[in-house]
Amino acid sequence: MKAFKFLLIFFVVTVAILGMVIGLNWTAFKVVFSDPETFSEGSEWIETTYSLAGLVEYIEANPQHVSMVSLNLNNPDDSLLYNEHEPRVMGALANIFLLMEFERQYEAGTLNPDTKINRDEIDAFVVPSWYENAHRNAMRRLDINNNQVRLGDLLRIVTQHNSQAASDWLFFYLGPENVNALIDSVGQGRIEPWMPGSGIQIATTMRSDDLSIREAVDRLRELPADERAAYFNEAALRYINNEPFREEVRSRARPIRERLLADERAIHGLFSRAEPLRLTEIMAMIYQGEFLNEEVGERIFNLFAWAYEDPVVQQHASDYFALFDSRLSYLTGMDAGTSAYTGDSFAQTLFFDDLPVAFYMHMSSNYMNQDLQRRLIYDPELRRISRLASENQLTPNN
Repeated sequence: MKAFKFLLIFFVVTVAILGMVIGLNWTAFKVVFSDPETFSEGSEWIETTYSLAGLVEYIEANPQHVSMVSLNLNNPDDSLLYNEHEPRVMGALANIFLLMEFERQYEAGTLNPDTKINRDEIDAFVVPSWYENAHRNAMRRLDINNNQVRLGDLLRIVTQHNSQAASDWLFFYLGPENVNALIDSVGQGRIEPWMPGSGIQIATTMRSDDLSIREAVDRLRELPADERAAYFNEAALRYINNEPFREEVRSRARPIRERLLADERAIHGLFSRAEPLRLTEIMAMIYQGEFLNEEVGERIFNLFAWAYEDPVVQQHASDYFALFDSRLSYLTGMDAGTSAYTGDSFAQTLFFDDLPVAFYMHMSSNYMNQDLQRRLIYDPELRRISRLASENQLTPNN
């Protein structure tokens, strides 16, 4: 009888705990089980990529998903180039151009970082069920008084905390024509115009009733980049300026539990693309103080200095700066730093682009891409095998 009571209590407690776990994570459970085929994509690589050496093997075997550029600024012959000309989705890396244009206008005297902004203007760019929590968490990092935030403080939440709404607001505040003129100037035709995430999400939400999400995405991808950017800009501005349209978007937006993983992955592919090599060269230009002046470079890179707070990085690098982004199936990063051993400085970009969903989940859960990227600066063995992978000489089957 006692054994029966013990088993009964154990069963009840187990069911209660399981129910609590599923209840608290119901959205995640529903998303996974509503789209199991997509969720399992790439699972065959998980077992072999628990080490960075295994991840480098994945890079060599899957060039369609990866670009890697590591420029040694002291010894160019030591640079690593892998799919360096293949256009890749930037995601939050595109925020570098907002920082550059902000500094350009500040240097010209047309912008004051101490200007107070009503936070409601920024919140207006939030599209329901799209990065709402990330934006709210980012705004909590700011000093907000009487609903006012300091303009210059917004730069921190678009670099460290990836507030999409703040990025979109800043883009329109600086002026789309100004930001894109800067991109044209430094990008040399190898970087697409800046595209607001809110506009992307609104455009796919408000698609024609006879189109699926992926069909709508395919049609948008067929547009020239400048036309696509203009379309997203118009959608974003209409959303914040036209209340009936705003309410219609809100009524048609679907929570994440009702969205398929494959659809969300497709939408993420609509963000601006850049040639990895050119984007890395721009990173190097800023790092070396060649964009406007050295003080501008220092101010921009101070926004990336949080990455140097890691004690492991401090042990191996004399300085380190980074900007990373993660959204379903896309992992991107740009960084720069100096090896504590060789004194060589590096500017780098690493793109994991349109990854199979299961493999993306595996990688993003332990920040493998970030670990790989920073260690390329100071780990000679990892750099050696990455070079072999970039030359397709790491594994005999490739």
